[in-house]
Amino acid sequence: MNIPNILTGLRFVMIPLYVAVFSFEGTQKIWSVLIFILASATDVLDGYIARKYNMSTRWGQLADPLADKLMQISVILALVINGNLPIWFVVLVALKEILMILGSAFLCSKNTFVKSNVLGKLNTVVLFLVLCAFHVFPSMPPALATSLLVVSLLLSLSAMVHYAYYYLSQAKNKQE
Repeated sequence: MNIPNILTGLRFVMIPLYVAVFSFEGTQKIWSVLIFILASATDVLDGYIARKYNMSTRWGQLADPLADKLMQISVILALVINGNLPIWFVVLVALKEILMILGSAFLCSKNTFVKSNVLGKLNTVVLFLVLCAFHVFPSMPPALATSLLVVSLLLSLSAMVHYAYYYLSQAKNKQE
């Protein structure tokens, strides 16, 4: 275990903590959004430390994105159950994530590991900001809410297509 892996493990602990705090808070979800912000900060920090100090491990490469996705899914589900996010958003995000997981599993079986890129990181930041906005402003105007969700989804789908194109072209180059 190293510092980045400990931070990733801490994010796994923050998932049920977030859900519990969200469930018990009143209409203002200040503490739960702070837990989400802290979890996101540990994600940035563990990635920075792992790259800067060459502390990347295979466990970290697998657990880090899993912790991030589980936290995002927990936040999205909590907001849907609370009535802050529409169900169509969670369905589309879930479908996209299932495709990404299947693609990653396939690539992992071929000893190819998916590394994040700028578009993927931008997608994560935008989704983070959108989810924070839905915590802080649960009664935002419907047109604004829909616009934020659509922008987030379009960016997410663009990142997925970019990853697929990149890794399919890599596989094609390996075969030639």
